[in-house]
Amino acid sequence: MEGANVTKRKSIPMWSKPANQHNHQPRLTVTLLLLGCYLFTIELVPGTSAVAKNTPFSIRLYLSVSDRDGNSIETLDASDVQIFEKKKLQNIAYFQFERNLPLSLGVLIDVSGSMGGERIRLALSLLKALAAKLKSPDELFINAFGNDSHELIDFIAPEDYLEDSIDNLGTAGRPHMGQALDLALIKLREARNPNRAILFISSGQDIAGPATLDHIAQHRHPIYALGLKGAASFGTKLKILNMKGSALKEYADCSGGSAIFFEEAHEAGRALEVLFYQLKNRFVLEYQSSNPKRDGKSRKIRIKVSKPEYQLRYLKKYRAPRH
Repeated sequence: MEGANVTKRKSIPMWSKPANQHNHQPRLTVTLLLLGCYLFTIELVPGTSAVAKNTPFSIRLYLSVSDRDGNSIETLDASDVQIFEKKKLQNIAYFQFERNLPLSLGVLIDVSGSMGGERIRLALSLLKALAAKLKSPDELFINAFGNDSHELIDFIAPEDYLEDSIDNLGTAGRPHMGQALDLALIKLREARNPNRAILFISSGQDIAGPATLDHIAQHRHPIYALGLKGAASFGTKLKILNMKGSALKEYADCSGGSAIFFEEAHEAGRALEVLFYQLKNRFVLEYQSSNPKRDGKSRKIRIKVSKPEYQLRYLKKYRAPRH
């Protein structure tokens, strides 16, 4: 974005082998005798074999559980949980509530026309408060989005967050959330921590596109949102009522994250506290899929717990690997 300073993670040079150096990696020569006395040999180089299409694979999920009042539940055992993949019960290999997980977070700041004036200032104050709560080895990057998406700050440690880098953000255009989310999910591939998430800070409205929902299933990272209510025009609100859900809530619901909306600035602090807890404290569940096909197809997930009144948040579907 024009006028914004960008803080970049230092690049680390990769060691590379001189071009004229021969590859002395050990090889295994196998001679096979076939019918008809034909002979041939195969040279096997370690690390070059492809994964078989039907090799079993494991799925790692985050599960958040709360009671009817929204209070977090932390005391479930594996025996309290059932997970189904396409209606077939799966065997849980690992289930544990993990606290204060190191976090790699991508923050997406809405700079569309709906964020003018006090709203953008509130968004930046929330970002500052969030950065103050995170501690290394946590890390975050920050993008701004409106008609398109801009990187403001590359992955940095929270204590290195530079507030003045994004103090003077202009606001204009529509909030294209799908494009911003797609780019952020790709960016999370560079993260250092297994616990990875995206956080929207936005007052805008957009449609949750099917391509982006598919990308959520592919990357499997939870999406969270701090939503500022009351910014959309009356006409936009009527249009939203005729949609199948707005983007912030639908992205959160599909991914296992959550969207917290508030009307007034004084409510923002409480919303941030709730969201920060959710980002850092969750059940971790792992299972080996009973369907070993590496076909890249989408598979639905359903989780049940021993008390049906509990509210669950988890990834609703994932895409099987292709290799």
